[in-house]
Amino acid sequence: MDAKSKVRDIIAREVGSKSIDTKVECFACHVMYTVMRECNMDEATADLLSQVLSEDSALNERFIQAIEYLHLYSRARALWFYSKDRVEKDAYLAMHVRNAIAEIEHEAREYGNDTVLRRLLLSYLSTYIAQVIGMDLHASTEELYYMLRKNGELEEEIKRILRKIITNE
Repeated sequence: MDAKSKVRDIIAREVGSKSIDTKVECFACHVMYTVMRECNMDEATADLLSQVLSEDSALNERFIQAIEYLHLYSRARALWFYSKDRVEKDAYLAMHVRNAIAEIEHEAREYGNDTVLRRLLLSYLSTYIAQVIGMDLHASTEELYYMLRKNGELEEEIKRILRKIITNE
């Protein structure tokens, strides 16, 4: 069995599984780690998972439904969003993505590309912290800014990586 078929089987099995701890576990991470373990793969798993889901629209729909059930319904979060049909969800998400893009474009014009790049990096770091530690995004953002105020080395590291990205080193 090729890797894609194995990944497809694992996703299908896990979508129907009731063994996930809905209070603490991320469904997408659970599937990814299961694929890594069962297929003896590394971080490339995320790319393969994304590729398999992109190629199989029915499986992609089941996967997002499982994520929404676990992360929204079973945890009683964003139930207003969970209760919408897929067309309404897609329209709502697309509207907010467009709003965010317009906001970023405006900030680039007003404050410059360097400021926008810093904001995007800090947003990524906040999201990463929230995902890894398991806290909400607001709390992780506050923790990040606290650390940046407290630890000048982290601030310098962020400035260094921004310079590196901007100068294309």
